[in-house]
Amino acid sequence: MATQQDFNEALLKLAILMYRIDGKIRLNEQELLDEIGDQLDWQGVNSITAVQNQALADVRQAISSNQVEGYLTNLKPALQFDKQQALDTARELMQSDGEEAQQERRLYDLLVQML
Repeated sequence: MATQQDFNEALLKLAILMYRIDGKIRLNEQELLDEIGDQLDWQGVNSITAVQNQALADVRQAISSNQVEGYLTNLKPALQFDKQQALDTARELMQSDGEEAQQERRLYDLLVQML
C-alpha cells in the first residue's frame, strides 16, 4: 500500500511529465509546478529538489525513448493513494497555459484509464 510520501513523489513526477510532454515549457506551467511542490508535505529521505532533478532526467528519457506509458504505469500504484488529486493536478497542468496540446490530452486520457 502506498504511503503519503510515495504519493507525493509520484504526484511530483506526474506533474513534471505533464509539464514536459508537449515539449513547450511556459512560465505559468513552471510556476504551477513550483506551487505544487511547495504544497506537498514532504517527508522524504531525499530532498524535493533531488527528486525533481531525477524526475526531470527520467521524464526526458521516457519522452525521448517513447516510454511515456511505461513511466506512467510505474507511477500508478502510488497515484492510487489519492486518485482525485492526481487527476486534478494533471488536468490543472494540462490547462494552465490556456492551450491543450494533443500529447497532454493523450497523457491525461491514459491517466484516467489507469486510475
